[in-house]
Amino acid sequence: MPSSLKISVIIPVYNEADTIHSCIANVNKSCGDNSEIIIVDGSADGSTLSAINDDKVMLLASPPGRAVQMNYGAQKAKGEILIFLHADTVLPHAAGSLVRKALRAPCAAAGAFKLGFDTPSRTMKFIAFLADLRCRIERVPYGDQAVFISKSTFDELGGFPEIPLMEDVELFQTIKRKRLEIVILKESITTSARRYLSTGPIRCALRNTFLRLLHRLGVRTETLAAMYCRKES
Repeated sequence: MPSSLKISVIIPVYNEADTIHSCIANVNKSCGDNSEIIIVDGSADGSTLSAINDDKVMLLASPPGRAVQMNYGAQKAKGEILIFLHADTVLPHAAGSLVRKALRAPCAAAGAFKLGFDTPSRTMKFIAFLADLRCRIERVPYGDQAVFISKSTFDELGGFPEIPLMEDVELFQTIKRKRLEIVILKESITTSARRYLSTGPIRCALRNTFLRLLHRLGVRTETLAAMYCRKES
């Protein structure tokens, strides 16, 4: 895959006005000139979009739902490579070059960065280690790892399934079934540990593992989403 290919960074947001400016600055620094930023706001008041004053950023309003928002952003993307980024996640240095290089590998269609957290907590470092081990064995990354994919593959697969939870897992399981290569980079993103710390790191990690197990057993994603929200509150 040529190094000159354009990258579209798609950021689904919901009430992220406080973090969006640092997120945009990080993407500009990490991905360089040959890239575009697409912010897709799923909140009714459009508060995140209202906080952005940058005519180089594409601003889109969408119905809520991470999969719905990401698919809408992908429809408007002009890049040959798509990166799906959470607003509270920081890309590593030269992320654009790393992604282009990863997708030049034969049969490589998608991938993700290694997981990292914005805290020195030993517990969170251990959780990140286990997450990386699972990811490298299963080749199924989660959305908070800044997943990336060629736009042609994404379009061919029909995008993310528009379900309330596990849309990232189901997309990458489909890629695996197609026998396409999924590249897990050794470089880490840095994502916020706020959800883990507010819920309790061990409790949150066990909750996520339990929900993933139920998903593999065929439990409906609507049921999983209800359980997720109930335990978040």
